[in-house]
Amino acid sequence: MTSRRGRTATTAGTLALALAGSTLSGCGLLDGSSRLEKALEYLPADTRTVLFVDRARVADRVDLDDLTTGGSEDDVRRWAEATKGEAYGTELARWLVPMQEAAFSDFDVEWEVVGTDDGGISRIWRMSDDLDFEKVAADLEDAGYERSGSKDRPVFKADLSDTENGLVGGRYPIPPLEIALVPGEELIVTGTRIDDILAAVDDDADSLADKGSFGDLLGQADHQDDLEYAALGLDAPCAPADEPDAKGEGLGLFVPSDEEVRAVRLFDTDAAAEADAAALEDALAAFGERSGVDLADDVTTDGRAVRVETGFDERAVLAQAYVRQEGPFGCPANAPR
Repeated sequence: MTSRRGRTATTAGTLALALAGSTLSGCGLLDGSSRLEKALEYLPADTRTVLFVDRARVADRVDLDDLTTGGSEDDVRRWAEATKGEAYGTELARWLVPMQEAAFSDFDVEWEVVGTDDGGISRIWRMSDDLDFEKVAADLEDAGYERSGSKDRPVFKADLSDTENGLVGGRYPIPPLEIALVPGEELIVTGTRIDDILAAVDDDADSLADKGSFGDLLGQADHQDDLEYAALGLDAPCAPADEPDAKGEGLGLFVPSDEEVRAVRLFDTDAAAEADAAALEDALAAFGERSGVDLADDVTTDGRAVRVETGFDERAVLAQAYVRQEGPFGCPANAPR
C-alpha cells in the first residue's frame, strides 16, 4: 500500500485496521474500545456529522488535569493561557468564569460529542467519575430549572424569560434550555434530540454505533485511543472530475495527541480515490498559499481512501479547514458538485 509517489502509506497493522473498516462496518467494528467509539453508542442512529473533543486528554497534555469546578480566578486564567492556541474545545469552555459558581463546568468534562442530522442536534458531555449528580440536580433546580422525568433520567428545563445576560440563575448558559442527566453513565445530555439520545443510551433504539455508518472512516484512524479531536461527515467529498459517477462516502479529520494529523476523503472505489488524489494536489498547493501550510506533497491513497497528513502543530489550520470545507475537505477545481 503506497502513495501515488511510491512512498509507504501505512504499516501492516494499519492495513488490517483499514480492511476491518471496509468489511465490518455495521457488523461489530464499533465496539466501544475507544472513547470516540463509546461516544457513538449514545448518538441517534441517523446522525450524519460528528464532532468529538477529548477535553481530558487536552488537559493532560497541557498539565492542567487537576482543575475542578469551583476553581479560582487563577485556575481559569491558567487554563485560558494554556489553551489559547488550541484548535478545539467543548461548548462549555467559553462559560468557564460564571460556571465556577455552578455544580459543574468545563473542568468536569471528560469528552464532548456533538451529532447533527435532519432532525436537529445532539450534544453529550461525558463527565468526571467524581461529579456528584445529585448535587447537579439540586443546583439546577435552585438556579430556576423545572424538573421532570424520572429519578434515573431527570430532565431540567428553563424558561427563556427567566434568564439574564444569557445565563440561568447567573451561572448556567443558554443554550441549552433543556438538560438531561444520566448518572449511571456519567452523562449530561442537551440539544434538540434529548429523547432520542436517551433511547439510544437505554438500548431502546439503535445508536450510531449499532448502525455502523462511520465504521469505514474510523478504520482510517491509526491512533484512535489517543484522539483529542475528530470530525466526521457522510455524503462527501464531491466526485473527482475524472470519475464523475463516483460517490463520496465520507470526510474525516483525526487529531491524536502529539501525533501526526490525518485528513481522510473516502470514496466508493479505488479509482475514484486515485483520481481525487491527483486533483487534490493542485488544490492543496493553492490552499498552502492562503494558509501557510503546504500539504501538496502529503497526499497518499489507501484503497478507497485519500489521506493528507501533517504535523500536530498544524491542527488548528486543519480544524478550521474542516469547518469551512476547504483545503483537504473541499472540492478540487472543476470537480462536479
